[in-house]
Amino acid sequence: MPVTGTSGGWYNQGMTICDTNIPFTKVLMVLPRKTIHTETPLHEGYTYAPWRESFRQPWAALMVETGLVPDQEAGLAQWDKMMNEAPEMLREHFRFVLGPEGDLAATAGLFPGHDFPDRLRLHWVATGLNHQHRGLAKSIITALAKEYDRMPEKYPLYLSTQSQSYGAIKLYSRLGFQPYMGEYAGHTKEQSEDDWRIVTGVLRETEGK
Repeated sequence: MPVTGTSGGWYNQGMTICDTNIPFTKVLMVLPRKTIHTETPLHEGYTYAPWRESFRQPWAALMVETGLVPDQEAGLAQWDKMMNEAPEMLREHFRFVLGPEGDLAATAGLFPGHDFPDRLRLHWVATGLNHQHRGLAKSIITALAKEYDRMPEKYPLYLSTQSQSYGAIKLYSRLGFQPYMGEYAGHTKEQSEDDWRIVTGVLRETEGK
């Protein structure tokens, strides 16, 4: 997958990981309701597993592997932060995909965002390097989008991504996510438009990657 990431993923020798050679520019994307009509099945040999406390270490390692956090300590801190902030969301609204050997292969979830008040986001999308290019990100995202559509939420599902995740942005776009050009916490409409101009340039420069 990428897709990796809280947004994202990049390409490195055929793998989707963070491309830190690209300057960081944050952008938001939104998915209009009922855009995704069908949940994509997992690749053969992969299965969903319910949340378990023992996922804490491998989840953090997956975040490190895909470039979403700098080290294991940072990954563990992010897991603990979610457990402290909204444990029911991590337990009930995150997807954990196990590979054929039983290792944690991919993950993503729905979680309260901080860019808007009282609104859920698609969060921590990541696929291990040995499990990429099997459509796992697409499977998880389509499953979560269908789940979100069953919730009594007022606004569309959104995600936060960034320029270094150009591989992820391309996947999100193919699935129906659209650039968000409006204001959000700490950001004006004009700033969002400027940020998307930058990211659009990155997408053009990395076409084919």
